[in-house]
Amino acid sequence: MNQNTHLKTDVCIVGAGPGGALLSFLLNRQGISTILIERQPHLLKSFRGEVLNQDGEDLLKKHGLYSLVAKRGVLPLEQIQYWENGQIIHTITPDEQQSHVGIHVPQDHLLEVIVSQSRTLENEHILFNTVMTGLLHNKANKTVGINIRQEGRPASIEAAVIVGADGRYSAVRRQAGLTPDIRKHGYDLLWARIPAPAGWEPAVRMASMDGQQLALFSQFGGYVQIGWNIPQGAFTKLREQPFAPFVQKLVAAFPCLADSVAEHIRTWSDFVLLSVESSFAESWAQDNVVLIGDAAHTMTPTGAFGLNAALEDADVLSELLIAMSVDQFKSTEQLQKLQAVRGEKVKQQLARQLEMESSFQQRYESFQ
Repeated sequence: MNQNTHLKTDVCIVGAGPGGALLSFLLNRQGISTILIERQPHLLKSFRGEVLNQDGEDLLKKHGLYSLVAKRGVLPLEQIQYWENGQIIHTITPDEQQSHVGIHVPQDHLLEVIVSQSRTLENEHILFNTVMTGLLHNKANKTVGINIRQEGRPASIEAAVIVGADGRYSAVRRQAGLTPDIRKHGYDLLWARIPAPAGWEPAVRMASMDGQQLALFSQFGGYVQIGWNIPQGAFTKLREQPFAPFVQKLVAAFPCLADSVAEHIRTWSDFVLLSVESSFAESWAQDNVVLIGDAAHTMTPTGAFGLNAALEDADVLSELLIAMSVDQFKSTEQLQKLQAVRGEKVKQQLARQLEMESSFQQRYESFQ
């Protein structure tokens, strides 16, 4: 792309995560042109939500994508286990209508399938190494697109609709002045990923560690994702303490992980810290700017709602945009319908996360 390039499209989507990628595909399939921008140089992003629930699975099947993703590689999780002193004390299995309690889908598998399907339609243009630097306005101060920096060079994209699918620190949301209500949850999360031991069954495993939740998620490819809750803001002090006694608690909870932990979790730097918060933007749309996924409603990892909610947002928004394309996207007030359709379910899921977090210890103790 040459310096000061000016591009034009129907819909500009900022953020090539699952929500942004799916929205682009659904629009391309209807002949609506999109430009999808991504700040990373590729689709291989660092860890994000990777568990599909029934809603997410059904949605991918609705659009003919699930079988392709499954062929690329997924792992259905067979049960939820609660552990105490190295033993299973309670097990939750799927109900009669389901065959799993969730499906681990590596995000690169999901994104590669969606993007590859979209590229066959020739209506999508993906720009990697591209950062939004601001909204583009005309002389009447109307938003008509975005300014970007692509591989260090300035450019602009004119679009009828701008979609912020750029996560919980959304630049689109900030530039549009769509302020979120942010809630802290009293804990942060330490992530680690290690090879699973031999014979490791695909499941979600829970334990209580110093009154905090410790969760293990089986992953496709023979890995275990560790999510360890710690008090909010405690990691700095924690790092000042000896490492061995801390990590030994993990081994005591799950003795079968001893060898893998010893080989792969040796220092504090082997954990990744996630600052946990949720949010809900008072408004998800303003004029021709609209938000989806974490940009509109950040969720915590609890319950694995985030990925699925982003996909559902994309599905609903695609239908609105397809209808709006009939009059060349002039009726931008239709974008407000996304929140009208999706807002209540999202609020219920955010409330459910709070309930699950606050009642974890009580529920866990009831299994003992």
